[in-house]
Amino acid sequence: MWTATNGFWHWRAVLVLVLFVPMLGLSQQPESNTTQDTDAATADSQNANPFNQQQPNPAGTSGFFVRALNSAGPLTAERSALQWGWFSVRSATYQQYFSKVNFTSPGTPAQSENLNAAILSTAIVVDHPFRGSSRFTFQYTPSLTISSGNVYPNALNQTAGLDMTFQLNPRWDLQITDRFSYYGPQRTFVGLPFDTNFVTGISAYQNILTGPGTVLFNIVDALFSYRWSERTTVTFGPSLGYYYETGTGPTGGNINSVSGGGTVTVSHLLSPTQTVAFSYYGKYAGFANTSQIAGPQSNSYLQDALLTYSLQYKESWLISLGLGLVSTIGGDSGTGLGVNGAISKSFHHSTLAAIFSRGHQFNGFVTGSLSNNVGVTHSIDWTPRLSTATGGFYTKSPGAYPSAVSSWYAIEQINFGLTPQVRLNGSFGYTEQVGDGVYVLTSNRRFAAIGITWSATQPARQ
Repeated sequence: MWTATNGFWHWRAVLVLVLFVPMLGLSQQPESNTTQDTDAATADSQNANPFNQQQPNPAGTSGFFVRALNSAGPLTAERSALQWGWFSVRSATYQQYFSKVNFTSPGTPAQSENLNAAILSTAIVVDHPFRGSSRFTFQYTPSLTISSGNVYPNALNQTAGLDMTFQLNPRWDLQITDRFSYYGPQRTFVGLPFDTNFVTGISAYQNILTGPGTVLFNIVDALFSYRWSERTTVTFGPSLGYYYETGTGPTGGNINSVSGGGTVTVSHLLSPTQTVAFSYYGKYAGFANTSQIAGPQSNSYLQDALLTYSLQYKESWLISLGLGLVSTIGGDSGTGLGVNGAISKSFHHSTLAAIFSRGHQFNGFVTGSLSNNVGVTHSIDWTPRLSTATGGFYTKSPGAYPSAVSSWYAIEQINFGLTPQVRLNGSFGYTEQVGDGVYVLTSNRRFAAIGITWSATQPARQ
């Protein structure tokens, strides 16, 4: 059922203008400065990498970069046609969405629901460099959903990010990051399950789980980077998080959670193409859970320790494998094998990426359990205008209470470029999940979407 949270976003009229103004000026877009941005990024990478290889491996670069919101790639510095000083609109999308979902709740018969909706979304950026290499960045991705003439601003994922980077001296850097995510009771995600940067090898998961209620995450990190030597970098810092989730079912429930901890990583370049790193992440999570039949029932201390080897092979291959231990103290106490593996290949007209992980990664709902994740994406550029992308992902949290929570997700996308800034897009997919009956829905969904996207520059291959 579609319900709107009154007052959650108050500036609907401004948002509608921001979404539609780009469409009015499509024929007046300036030429993209992608070449200049690529040259600048290459120069920065070579300066940061003592071995000066063409495409540095993940730990071969020192310092920090600001990631684009919900992406593994850096936020680029290109100018948008809709830019006023620090403020710019980077993209705008209109989609027509269709889905059929079958779901069950404890104590009730199976139900089904059809949904046809128009979705409007945009990406807003406030970006300002200062004091040489320091930078302030705010990113926000608002969205509106219109169904049967009603506007539901809480129906889609709402995300925001704040980054402040400082070069304290030639050896020390500091980055302060705040990431806010809000997932409404109805979610219409139609993207690839994870995003990969084919230069750094970094992958970023997307949330594919659907809950009957809302989920809110806010995580703040402060990371220091120290260049110990030409080949060795040490990164460390604290992390604080706040989480809130609502449930449904006969008993209902909600979870409040506050967590605090930190991380430390030591990376060392063995050669221009090989890196070894040790990373440790630990946090204490407190849970206030009103449900006695689902969700975390006690506070926990979560730890992940991994030794990782990364290899860049023939410039287009990136291979990384991390092995170590994951541990939970309190709640579902235990110690087991931790894994974080990734492989990506960039071909002339296509890209391929695969990942596997086992640890306490973000999995879309409030939990003290680890999760097992495996996924693959493959994109092909058939012509300069036509491209397709395929994605699949499976995740399972075996220690979730009262039983394992799992989900798998598959999607096929097609994109056709009308201009360097405007493209038509379509997608269809299927997702199925097994939940806990309160905070995670047991359901399956068939969905499709068709739409048009304007972006400040021609989008890179996914």
